[in-house]
Amino acid sequence: MNPEVANCITKMANIQYKMGDYLQAIELQTKSVIIQEKILGYDDPQLAYSYSNLGLYYHQCRYWSKGFEYLNRAKSILQVVSGDDHPDTTSVILNLGLMYQDCDQFGAAISCFTESLYRNISLYGDTHFQVVQCYQAIAQAYYHQENFRMALEY
Repeated sequence: MNPEVANCITKMANIQYKMGDYLQAIELQTKSVIIQEKILGYDDPQLAYSYSNLGLYYHQCRYWSKGFEYLNRAKSILQVVSGDDHPDTTSVILNLGLMYQDCDQFGAAISCFTESLYRNISLYGDTHFQVVQCYQAIAQAYYHQENFRMALEY
């Protein structure tokens, strides 16, 4: 039960993920999360990042409900400890949108992308790369819905 052990396990999970062994990545990241919960408590930003990774790993395996569960848990922790307008909270919202898009839930995806867009504009201004990325994500979601006029608008 040591934060450095949890950090090493998280790094090993990331390597497994990059090597394409998603189930091993999930197993390792779950171990890291358990250690972090016991050591750091349930309201620590590091735990939020670990939940976010775990959600993305589950998403890659197409375990949608688990992916959404852990990404939403990460979002909740970040909103409490960092605030609604923190860049990391906004990033998790964008990732949620990408997950919804992968599940063909384009309305929910566009909602997340739009929320991320407005948060990024308030954080960085109109011309920042994060803002452009949100516009692109919204356009792509509309494109997948075959709403080409809205896709072009964004």
